[in-house]
Amino acid sequence: MLQQYERLTEDEKLYLKNHPHHVVAIARSKDIAYEETKVRFGCNRCNDKSDAFRHCFWSAILARDIGYKNALEFTSAHESSEDNDASEKNMDLHNNLVGLRIGLSRAGDEKLSHYCRTALLVGRLKVLRE
Repeated sequence: MLQQYERLTEDEKLYLKNHPHHVVAIARSKDIAYEETKVRFGCNRCNDKSDAFRHCFWSAILARDIGYKNALEFTSAHESSEDNDASEKNMDLHNNLVGLRIGLSRAGDEKLSHYCRTALLVGRLKVLRE
């Protein structure tokens, strides 16, 4: 857990210091999103469809589990690193927002995954490379 904490952005660390009761939900959502992406795409890559789906699904779970406003704050903090390429950041923020809206449905993981996959298939999610 400490190793994961050290990889967070400073804004993510600040969020968790102010909302320690969200640590478990955030860690759980990350694990679920990575596993579901691996099942659906066979991988977890950067800037492709698997990345777009993962961000959407992760954000949807967070919106459902910690609330839209908190999820928006944390997912934005996740993209706050100065080292984050602008086009990658824009892609991720867009896909996070789609997921946050999907999470308002308060559906279970299976349905949220389906909604995010559908968003990808109909072109609502951004990708930088196929």
